[in-house]
Amino acid sequence: MTKHSINIHPLGVHKAMPQFLFPFSILKKEKQSLIKLLGKEGFQFYSLENEDLENAFYGEGFHISHSTLDQYFLPYIEQMLFPQATRDPGLLRFSKSMNHSCVLKTKHHDIPFSIHSVDIILCPFDIGIMTIRTEVNKHESSYSDVLDFMNHFRVLEPKLAEQKAADIVCCGETFKTVQKYIFSHLFPFIVPFVDRGEKQSTYFGSLPYFVDERMYTIGYIELDDKYEMDDVNLFRTGQLNSYDQEGHLFISAHNMDYIQNYVDTHVHKRWAPETYYTISDHAFTCLTFSSSSKATAIGNEWFGQNYYNLLLHFFYKIVLLKLTYEYSTLNFEKDQDDVEKLIKSISVFSAKFLFSEISSRTEGQEFSQAFKEIFHINSLYEEVKGTLSTLYQNQEKMADKRNNYLLLILTIYTVISGIYGMNLVIEDWKGKIDWAKLANYSLFEYISLVVAVSGIILGIAMAIGAVFKLVKEFQKKRYGEEG
Repeated sequence: MTKHSINIHPLGVHKAMPQFLFPFSILKKEKQSLIKLLGKEGFQFYSLENEDLENAFYGEGFHISHSTLDQYFLPYIEQMLFPQATRDPGLLRFSKSMNHSCVLKTKHHDIPFSIHSVDIILCPFDIGIMTIRTEVNKHESSYSDVLDFMNHFRVLEPKLAEQKAADIVCCGETFKTVQKYIFSHLFPFIVPFVDRGEKQSTYFGSLPYFVDERMYTIGYIELDDKYEMDDVNLFRTGQLNSYDQEGHLFISAHNMDYIQNYVDTHVHKRWAPETYYTISDHAFTCLTFSSSSKATAIGNEWFGQNYYNLLLHFFYKIVLLKLTYEYSTLNFEKDQDDVEKLIKSISVFSAKFLFSEISSRTEGQEFSQAFKEIFHINSLYEEVKGTLSTLYQNQEKMADKRNNYLLLILTIYTVISGIYGMNLVIEDWKGKIDWAKLANYSLFEYISLVVAVSGIILGIAMAIGAVFKLVKEFQKKRYGEEG
């Protein structure tokens, strides 16, 4: 019981298997080089046609049916989520089994865990997503320990006092931060391919448009059916509340009306009281009291259909935030190429990637709607659509401005050329040019000469500029730039 009289009831844990999503930026035009390196590092390209991968990455007892996964999503979504080749557009997943035994040492507890596998997902718009699949030791950890593990492991670089003093011990090494563990132990090879931005942040792959330096958590937890779920623990799950700084059970709210309202908004209760799904800005968690065989079936869906449903909307959120951020950094006077790229990126994303319907299954539609609400997909998209309209208006203004300047220059040349008729010095340019005659030119002949020569230079420069722009457009199409 807390000092505010909120009762926190204990829950027994049979199995806890959190996953963590970490988005990062990929250096432009380095995707194919990274794909080759992933193959050398032991990663396998994930394809639904390869049925050998159905039980390769998810821990003991779990099996992902590729045929079921294929039927869950609508055809155009399936093409994006499960490309058949590494050069196809879409979310290219590369997976590797790890089977590492580790310990997370916090201020009050040591929490043993295992890493079953990891994913590197290469997405359009120079975005990558890492997935780390873990399992908390079920024999030594309580439900609050599981929440504590999820809350600490997702923090890449601790900034708050309650997040600090959490070390990871793995393979005989101790890592002071999760960030160091990821980039020094799990994925050291990927560092040269990560775009760290102009400021070269020590936070590898820092996305300035992302929420904060914490991973998104996907938790699958099988609970002991001797206990019952209540709104307090559902709230703690959505908020990842575990222990306070003194090691006492913790909840970040003390008003039951607020807690109940939060639960009504963030908890999917279609299969309650047997199974609950919490969906928040921090975590997407499955809590089930089901028997062993049924729980395994739920877990299979969790690692398959539910994972990809969440992954798709997580990708939507990252891209929409990126497009909004890029708009905020534009200098419309100087960055016309960037303006055109952003217009193209928004148009491509809207036409080829963002869809309102992703599944024909009722549960798939329900989860999709919940993700859209929690991630604010619709409001972000409306903002991006407004951005596109503004970009077109500014581009039209800039084009009109350039055309007016060009028309003014050409008018000046036309008027001057018309007045002089290009007749004052044109005879001196026939045949072999006698440069000595320049010394005897009058003022008006010099003006005519300058107008003629500068007009020729201007014409050549415009032609070169047009050819250069044509070559750039050809290169963009050749390399298949998406954003």
